[in-house]
Amino acid sequence: MRTNRGSSVASSGGERVSVLRVLLAVVLAGALTAAAAPAVHDARDSNAASAGHVAATAVRDAVVALAASTPAPAGAPAAERTVTVSLPRTDAATAPVSLLVGSAPGAPDAATTDVVAVRTPTGTRVTILPVDVRVRVNGTVRGDATGLRITRRVGLRLRYVRYRNASTVVVTPVGGAPVYTRARHDDVA
Repeated sequence: MRTNRGSSVASSGGERVSVLRVLLAVVLAGALTAAAAPAVHDARDSNAASAGHVAATAVRDAVVALAASTPAPAGAPAAERTVTVSLPRTDAATAPVSLLVGSAPGAPDAATTDVVAVRTPTGTRVTILPVDVRVRVNGTVRGDATGLRITRRVGLRLRYVRYRNASTVVVTPVGGAPVYTRARHDDVA
């Protein structure tokens, strides 16, 4: 009977040590997760900003290349570029990102220039374009406060023309990027 008592006590002590080890492992895992969370968040934002920058650079480069030529008068063949931009889906590794073409909330707007902007949860990075940019949707060229919001893969056809006596790049989405006006877009990430 002594052996049973001794083993019962030893078993109870061993179970306590096991429970303490499990609790210590859980606490340590929680502390490591909490310590790593800011780095994971920064990496998500960095991935989103990087993808947005690549897309913005492609649009900017196409606009600058077109602006180096002579704009076509109304009805004449125009210099044209097609650009495909692709932004990643939001997931564990990438924060939400959108590319704004033509106008962006809070961005400077002039009659002879426009913007391409990358919007992430940490802010908006704006690049000034050297010409006016207008959006064409369903055959209609929209007003200056109208732009495109791109959140996925979409093709853009850019044409360099004279529009209302100004050198203008007309951007037509091929594949359905949402169209927005500056006022309606202020609250969208």
